[in-house]
Amino acid sequence: MKYACSSCQKFFSVAEKRFRCSCGGFLLLESPAFFSKKDLRHRDHCIWRYREGFGLPEDVQPVSLGEGRTPILRRHFEGTDLTFKLDFLQPSGSFKDRGASVLLSLAKSIGVSHLVEDSSGNAGAAVSAYAAAAGIRCTVYVPDYTPEGKLIQMKLYGSEVVKVPGKRQEANRAAIEASEKSYYASHLWNPYFIMGLQSAAFEIWEQYEGILPPRVIVPVGGGGFLEGLYSGFAALRKAGYVKEVPQLIGVQAEKCPPLHRAFQEGLPDYRETDVETTVAEGIAVQKPPRGKAVLQALRKSRGWTVGVTEEEILSAEKALFSMGLFAEPTSAAALAAWRKLSPAEKDGSLIILTGNGLKETQKLSKLFLGSP
Repeated sequence: MKYACSSCQKFFSVAEKRFRCSCGGFLLLESPAFFSKKDLRHRDHCIWRYREGFGLPEDVQPVSLGEGRTPILRRHFEGTDLTFKLDFLQPSGSFKDRGASVLLSLAKSIGVSHLVEDSSGNAGAAVSAYAAAAGIRCTVYVPDYTPEGKLIQMKLYGSEVVKVPGKRQEANRAAIEASEKSYYASHLWNPYFIMGLQSAAFEIWEQYEGILPPRVIVPVGGGGFLEGLYSGFAALRKAGYVKEVPQLIGVQAEKCPPLHRAFQEGLPDYRETDVETTVAEGIAVQKPPRGKAVLQALRKSRGWTVGVTEEEILSAEKALFSMGLFAEPTSAAALAAWRKLSPAEKDGSLIILTGNGLKETQKLSKLFLGSP
């Protein structure tokens, strides 16, 4: 397998410890082989049942914690039937375990002994968990406003955590600087992280018994999950397993909406814009490096974006609590977006809940219980 630069089309071996092209472009992977339906009958129910779809060299051994196969939950809410995929029920508590498992499997196979990552929480926790499982030292650069619960989780996995003053982008810059002497296991840049996220699309295909939902609603920060979902659904269509790709609806907080604004304005990539701190810090990515690919995925799926306010996010969070679902505000943004759709658009849509609320109990306590 080889990486291909999205900008200059230069090729690199996947054994190289790089996260982007020398020209600054993000990397893509050649279309891998695909799994057969027959093979799935005899495989474990974790993401590695879809191994052929990840594009890893054949000799790579999985670094796995049993991630994947999260439940589908149907509820009647506000007079309408709706469906959730509970992807916050992963080993480290978020959907990012899917990408971390695949990327850390590659990292271990090419001899990485130390890696760096930047994160507002969930990606850092996921990479920390799988780095521990792989026996690789890990340093995570985080914005100084990151919830303490997520920082504790990273530290308990054995990672070094470095707080960076300023906005989310400052942590990203610090990690890139540190990667000059280490391996950058970036959920924002590395295409193998995206390949792991495809597994959610494959699971949805199986859980829906081959008849996909018309729309899938997902929170968008860097946009990797949406890109991975599109890639997975498109691969299923190419293999002849489905007829159409669902419309993908990407949700951003109005306080940090670079991809939402780019989509609404018909731009091919995000445009730098002023942002504010949002309660949904998991989707607060000011400069999404794979923004061009994310916007392409939205348009190819015939999907669109929705912006949601802080008030709408918190109202949706409270609604999740009332249904017995304890997800973080970033996840609640997806329900907030669903509420803004027309009745026809709501019908049959699947909402993906991405991160566990247990990581943000202190913040949620302040927001809803008035605790100091």
